[in-house]
Amino acid sequence: MPKRVVAAAVAPCAILTRPDGQAEALARSLNAQGIDTLEFPLLHIAAQADPVALTALDDALRSLTSYALAVFISPNAVTHALARLLHLSRQPRSQSSEEGSDGSDGSDGSDGGGLSGAGALWPAALPVAVVGPGSAQALADAGIAPPDHRVIVPPGGPEARFDSEALLAQLDLPALAGQRVLLVRGDGGRELLADTLRTSGAQLDVVSAYTRRAPEPDTAAWAALEARLVSPARCAWVLTSSEAVRHLATLLAARYGTRDGVHTPGTPQVLAQILAATCFTSHTRIADAARSAGFDRITQCAPGDENLLAALKTWADPIQVKHDDR
Repeated sequence: MPKRVVAAAVAPCAILTRPDGQAEALARSLNAQGIDTLEFPLLHIAAQADPVALTALDDALRSLTSYALAVFISPNAVTHALARLLHLSRQPRSQSSEEGSDGSDGSDGSDGGGLSGAGALWPAALPVAVVGPGSAQALADAGIAPPDHRVIVPPGGPEARFDSEALLAQLDLPALAGQRVLLVRGDGGRELLADTLRTSGAQLDVVSAYTRRAPEPDTAAWAALEARLVSPARCAWVLTSSEAVRHLATLLAARYGTRDGVHTPGTPQVLAQILAATCFTSHTRIADAARSAGFDRITQCAPGDENLLAALKTWADPIQVKHDDR
């Protein structure tokens, strides 16, 4: 069936807020359905650069065989840690932490070889636990997948939820008492997994493989966003991180002066248009953060890009039909 072409000026538009470089696949899928996209990243992800954190990460990666379980908190944790593992395999031990302190020289996985060699370096006897299918796919892309490796992931299905609580329900916590467990994440984040593993008696090592920070959109990014949201009924925010939503709230307050009802001159209408757009989220925590930021048209769909794509297509169909009937 030929793809329906919708003029960019009137097409429904999905505002994608994932970090730079992590929204392309979803954008292509949406574009194929006649949905325009605008990337407005709300998180910046970078390889860990702090020497102390890198030393802890390197020490853990060099002693993988001593762990009973490794837990990755996100796809970013998978890709940055495995890139570091590959980097370590290519460097003399005395040089690796110092040379990688700026996140360069291949430690970000951008050396052209990808992460496909990481599976050969991962101990076959070391099971891996991940919060969701995105992390499981990142492991599989690196060569860490059944049947050669045991990967623990919360089950899918209509009632699926991919979060720390769902992963903990899949772990045999009593069996981990007294065992070494490795938890790989970025700087900060929720403490539920770490606290529960420690309470269960695990000897937990927590290491940081990447950093997160709030980006600063430039003038062109704000102009593109405001131009699209002149017609908020045709726009939808795609919010996939509660931390990113909190960054958005801070950015909106700084630009439009929302605190205590005091606005920058001329901006109340623009802010109202931004907040009037529908939001699509995949978790209650993200929906709650969006509500706290001032959004009130919030649609929560099942986790996963396929479900997100289906929900956005359902939202966009009436807009596309209305345009086609003109």
